[in-house]
Amino acid sequence: MNAFFGVMTMVIAVPTGLKLFNWLFTIYRGRLRLTTPVLWTLGFMVTFTVGGMTGVLLAIPGADYVLHNSLFLIAHFHNTIIGGAVFGYLAGFTYWFPKAMGYRLDERWGKVSFWCWLVGFFVAFMPLYVLGFLGMTRRLNHTDNPDWNIWLYIAFVGAVIIMFGVISQVIQLIVSYKNRERLKDTTGDPWNGHTLEWSTASPPQYYNFAKTPVVSDIDAWTDAKEKGLAYQAQTSYAPIHMPKNTSAGVFMSAALTTFCFAMIWHIWWLAIFGLLGAVTVFIKRCYTSDVDYYVLNDEISQIESTHLNHATAEGRP
Repeated sequence: MNAFFGVMTMVIAVPTGLKLFNWLFTIYRGRLRLTTPVLWTLGFMVTFTVGGMTGVLLAIPGADYVLHNSLFLIAHFHNTIIGGAVFGYLAGFTYWFPKAMGYRLDERWGKVSFWCWLVGFFVAFMPLYVLGFLGMTRRLNHTDNPDWNIWLYIAFVGAVIIMFGVISQVIQLIVSYKNRERLKDTTGDPWNGHTLEWSTASPPQYYNFAKTPVVSDIDAWTDAKEKGLAYQAQTSYAPIHMPKNTSAGVFMSAALTTFCFAMIWHIWWLAIFGLLGAVTVFIKRCYTSDVDYYVLNDEISQIESTHLNHATAEGRP
C-alpha cells in the first residue's frame, strides 16, 4: 500500500508540474502590470509550488512514515489549499469584481492585503515544517517540549499578519464601495482584457451580447481590438429572445432540501410535505405558458449606444 500511494503521489506531480509551466510560459515575454489580481496569481503560483514539492517529499514512503500525522503534513496541506485555492479565488474575485459590480476594488488596500497574506502565510507555516521534523504531531492541546516553543511563537506572529490581511480585505471592500463613483468601470474593460466578457458593459447588459460574437482567435476580444472591430456601432439589431425570470427553482430547491432533511431523520410527514411541494411547483411551472419575451431593437440600440459612448469617452478605439 505504501508503494502504491507513493507512486501515485509522484505520478500526480507530473500534470501539476505541466500546469505550472503552462502558467509560466503564458507569462513569458508578456508585459505584466503588477495589479492586485496579478499579484494574487503570482503568489498563488509560488505558494502552490512549495506545497507541491513538499507533497512529493511525502510521497517517499520512508519520509511519510516519519512525517505522517505531524505538523509537516499540516503545512503541506495549507500550502496547497491556501496557496492553490484561496489565493486563486482572491485573484479571480479581484479580477471579475468590476464586471459584476460596475466598479473596481481599491488597488492600494488590495496590495496591502496581498502582502500581509503572502508574508504572513510563509511566516506562519514554514515553522510548521520544522516542527514536523522535530516530531510535533497535530491535534495537540498542549506541549511540554521547550524546543518547539520558538517555532510556535513565530507561527503565531505569521497568523497575526494574516489577520491583518483579512482586515485589509474588509477595509478594501468598504473603501471601494465609498469611492465607487471614482472607481467606476465605464468601459467594461478595466484590465484591457483578452476574452469576450470584457466587450460588454459592467455590469453586463441583461441580454449579454446584442449580436452573437464572431470568434476567429483564442483571445477573441484582443483580436477584435487589434483589427479595429471593437466598440463599433451596429447599423441594426435583431430582437433578442429572452426567458422570463422565475422563482420556481428556488421553491423547488427549498422543498427538496426539506425532503432530504426529513428523510435523514425519518420525519415522514415533513418528507411527504417537501416532496409534494417540489412536485407541485414543478408541474405548475411545466404548464406555465408566459415564459419568454423579446428585447426590441430600439431598447438594444439605446443600451449599446450608451456603452459605446462611455467607451469612446475613455479613449478606447
